[in-house]
Amino acid sequence: MKKAAFIKQIMIYGVILLVASLLSELVNQIWPGFPMPPALIGMILLYLLLTFKVVKLEQVEGVSNFFVQIISLIFIPSGVALVTKLDVLKAEGVQIILVVVVSTLMLLLFTAGIAWVLVQVKEWVIDRRSQDVVEIEED
Repeated sequence: MKKAAFIKQIMIYGVILLVASLLSELVNQIWPGFPMPPALIGMILLYLLLTFKVVKLEQVEGVSNFFVQIISLIFIPSGVALVTKLDVLKAEGVQIILVVVVSTLMLLLFTAGIAWVLVQVKEWVIDRRSQDVVEIEED
């Protein structure tokens, strides 16, 4: 990959992270009890930009592949922080595991419920359109 193209891709990511950071601060000012991580906002922004073809995949593919290659290095600080809190894990490990399991199950059920609702809405729209077509053909 050309050096100029790689720098352009990094600049695109930089702008996305800057906007995500500003949006995170804005959300924090409007709703202080609901912190929104800039990384999450950045992923949502990147997804929307790719979906609406504002940014093409080729414009971010090289840097994305680089980040995937070094992803294990990104998690080292959180792993070290976890090891430094072994006393907390020892004292409250069962509670933490219980909360993780329950919240994961709740997330799965919520996601399944939303998917079911979306499928029902899609089927309703398809049925509605087919009824409209039949009514037009009968007239």
